Amino acid sequence: MKQPNVYDVIGIGIGPFNLGFAALAHDLPLTTLFLDQRPYFNWHPGLMIEHTTLQVPFLADLVSVADICSRFSFLHYLQKNNKLFRFCIKETFYITRKEYNDYCKWVVAQLPECLFSHRVESITYNKINGYYEMRVHDMIGQYIKTYFTRKIVVGTGASPKIPDCAVETSRERVFHSAEYLYRKKYITPNSTISVIGSGQSAAEIFYDLLQEMDEKQFKLNWFTSSERFYPMENSKLTFEYTSPDYLSYFYKLPQQKKDSVLARQYMLYKGINQELIDAIYDALHHKIIQNGVSPAATIQANSKLCSIDGNRKNGFNLGLHHTELEQAFNCPTDFLILATGYQYTMPSFLVGIKDRIRWTPDGRADVGENYAIDSQGDELFVLNTSVHSHGFLSPDLGMGPYRNASIINYILGKEHFRLDKKIAFQEFGIPVVA
Repeated sequence: MKQPNVYDVIGIGIGPFNLGFAALAHDLPLTTLFLDQRPYFNWHPGLMIEHTTLQVPFLADLVSVADICSRFSFLHYLQKNNKLFRFCIKETFYITRKEYNDYCKWVVAQLPECLFSHRVESITYNKINGYYEMRVHDMIGQYIKTYFTRKIVVGTGASPKIPDCAVETSRERVFHSAEYLYRKKYITPNSTISVIGSGQSAAEIFYDLLQEMDEKQFKLNWFTSSERFYPMENSKLTFEYTSPDYLSYFYKLPQQKKDSVLARQYMLYKGINQELIDAIYDALHHKIIQNGVSPAATIQANSKLCSIDGNRKNGFNLGLHHTELEQAFNCPTDFLILATGYQYTMPSFLVGIKDRIRWTPDGRADVGENYAIDSQGDELFVLNTSVHSHGFLSPDLGMGPYRNASIINYILGKEHFRLDKKIAFQEFGIPVVA
């Protein structure tokens, strides 16, 4: 019987993390394949608001942290597309989301191992031959094909998190921020629009609506249950918390302590760019000068969304609770935008190998220091699903190349990529005193 073609690694999902993995592995002695059910690469298209930028510098691209000489770097993309000099003249570390998306598409076009319109249906483990069997639906050819691999890298990402009170409401007028640009064109003039959330996406949407507020006679509300609208903390000593030093320290903490620490670190990864906060304030101030009256905009913290009554025809009544005053209040609105973040759920295609996955007592995947979750500790790796184990850096774009290179080094059994290890001036554990 003919032996099947067994890949060294198959990646599931082609977002920036698995795309970076594919780019780093492309020229290595590894046979790889990467699958995504979407028809093509498109990174957060619903939030591709004009002029919005990444919150990490351009060096945090798909590969540079692991291999600065890679032909898949952002700087090489600029050079190949006749953009390098203009980028240098601009003198900025932070690129727009659109340019980052274009850069990723440029990388995808050079990697034939990345297949789109391929949905992984199920995975089983062949104990006799020691590899995984993956049933994949080719959505273009409309047939099922089986692929075989020794290792799997899951990079399917998170899905929009919808508050319980909004689950049953109309998606036409009550929608997640991920759909913003798709739904914005249906927002009618003279509407009241409410934004829920206190992160970067909520601020970007509120600022974008501010630009059209006078022309379209919008009334705007911005609510968050947080104590205030926190800016992203960006001091240099704080940035050291994004280092391999802190990653290693955090991983070794007891799980209960990790959960406690993460609950206090929201300003490190859930805040708003200081420049954007200033721009929102300045825009509101300018409207007072221009119009002679305060703009029809409400910005309020300590306000938790508890209920939504009404329908898309007559509008909605939001039931909110002021968490400091301990009082309920209502707010009428025509449209509700939920910038309420994302949540990760274990993909259904892993059900067939659930018994090969390590689990924590509270039902979360037990992620090893090498990002493996299988019982052997070297076969099934996860990306962007390890906040509880590796900390707030897990969804950070800048961590992607470092994590990918670490996994590849582990798979190769040698340090192919030389990674920085001790870079922080400060100590995170007990200091060694000479």
